[in-house]
This record gives sequence, structure tokens and C-alpha cells, in this order.
Amino acid sequence: MSVPGLLAFVDGLMAGTLSAKLDGGLFGFTERHRLTAQLADGARVEVGAIALGGESQKGRWLLQLNGRGCGLVNDWPSLQQLLEDLGAEISRVDIAADFLKGEHTVDDALDLYHEGAFISRGRNPDLDTQGAWHAEGKKGRTVYIGKLKNGKTLCVYEKGKQLKDLDSDWTRYEVRLGNRDRVIPLDVLTNPDRYFVGAYPALAHILEAAAEEIPTIREETKTSLAHLTYHLERCYGKTIHQVLAVTGATAQDLIEEVRVIGIPKRVDPASGSAGVGWADLQAQKSRMRA
Repeated sequence: MSVPGLLAFVDGLMAGTLSAKLDGGLFGFTERHRLTAQLADGARVEVGAIALGGESQKGRWLLQLNGRGCGLVNDWPSLQQLLEDLGAEISRVDIAADFLKGEHTVDDALDLYHEGAFISRGRNPDLDTQGAWHAEGKKGRTVYIGKLKNGKTLCVYEKGKQLKDLDSDWTRYEVRLGNRDRVIPLDVLTNPDRYFVGAYPALAHILEAAAEEIPTIREETKTSLAHLTYHLERCYGKTIHQVLAVTGATAQDLIEEVRVIGIPKRVDPASGSAGVGWADLQAQKSRMRA
């Protein structure tokens, strides 16, 4: 196996065109090749890494895909087959269910915990809460059930508020599995629902309410663009006004002078077809000013 060979195989499973760039080491591996996908619109986004080398690694390799990378994969069965053929193991996987309208919330998760709905083998898992539990609406809240260092945790958090949309009800239930004291089956890649539900007893009815097709790209992009536009106004609004007032330049002149072709890192490049409109951004930005 070679880096170009693995890169070519993974490239065939994903939207966009993959490239790799050697860039230091990772997790004890002496070589890290950063993976970047170039999409149809020309945008480039980092999607993961291939890592290898190092005496302590004893010939092992690492293939890592981040959330954006996973979103571009269109042939999970072939990736699963490759990993099976190589005798590979999964060391970490996150499985999420999104509720854009708050069908299930962080408060629901906390209530279920206190009702004993997460008890397994006679014990309630560890519980931790973080965020603005005493400042409602200002920042997002998070509930952690279980500990990843023990191999399994459920993270429930207010995804919309994380993206600075304080009016959003978008909540994410995310099961995080690690390979400490357990083997993560490779078919988690093609049958994730089974492992989401199997993580804790309480998750069976929760998954039934999750939308099968959720426009998370559009929601995330709308929020990110509104957030960036809001801070563009806050930080540089007066500068823009002064340039137009003093120099005699037109708005179009100024835009062409400062515009950089590309997509901000915080905005998912796949959003180009997500249908985000100007009215969406204006509404989001107005709420941020309030």
C-alpha cells in the first residue's frame, strides 16, 4: 500500500478531487499527509489525513476523516470493504442525530437521565453539564452522559447557539465511541443507526423522531454567513462608509477592491447549492443585533 494508492481509492469514494500534502506528524506517526478536497465550484476544504511511519507504530497506518470529509463520502460500503480487507480497526467514530426544531432538547436529555433511562447494567453513567445553564438564551448548553475515556459518551448540545444563532432550537444528539476496551465494528460505517440506538436505552425512541434528511448544510451556512456579515458590519462598517464618502468610489468599486474569491473556513463549501438567501441572512443578522 502507498499513500498515492490509498489516496486514489478514497478519492473514488468522495465528491470532489482529493490531494495530499505532507505536513509534519500526528499521534506518534512521523508522517502526516493532510487531505484536501477540491469541489466542483473550485473551493478547497480539508477533509482529514493519512498518517504513517514511526518505530512505535509498528507499520500501522491511520486514515482520518473529519465531519466535512464524512459528508463528502458517497460510497461507505466500499470504504468498509477496504478496511475489512486491510484488517483495519476504528479507533473513534461519532454518530449524530439532529433536531432542527428542538424535538428533543438538552433539557429532555437531562430529564431522561434523572428518570434512569440511561441506566445500563444497573448503573447510571457519569453526568456532566457545561455552558450557560443560568443565562438562558445567551450561549449554548451541553450535556455529557458517560465518558469517552471509558469508550462511550453521549454529547447533547445546542448546535444552533454554538453557531451564534441565539434563536435557534437546533439540538444535536451525538454518540461518541472510542476503542478503549472494545472493538468498534466496521459496519458502523454502513449501519450507524444500530450503534446510535445501542449506545444507551434512552436513544431508541429519540432516533425515531430524527429527520432522515436534515438540511444541516443550509442551516449551518446560513448561521455562519450571518455571523460573519454581522461582524463585518460591527468591525468595518464605519470604514466602508468613510471610504465611500471620502474617495468618491462606488460600492461596486469597493467590493471589487476588497473581495477575495473563495469560501471562509467557517462556511461549508457544499453550501453553494443549499439555497441560502439574502433574506435569511438579513433576518439572522437582525436577531444578532437585538
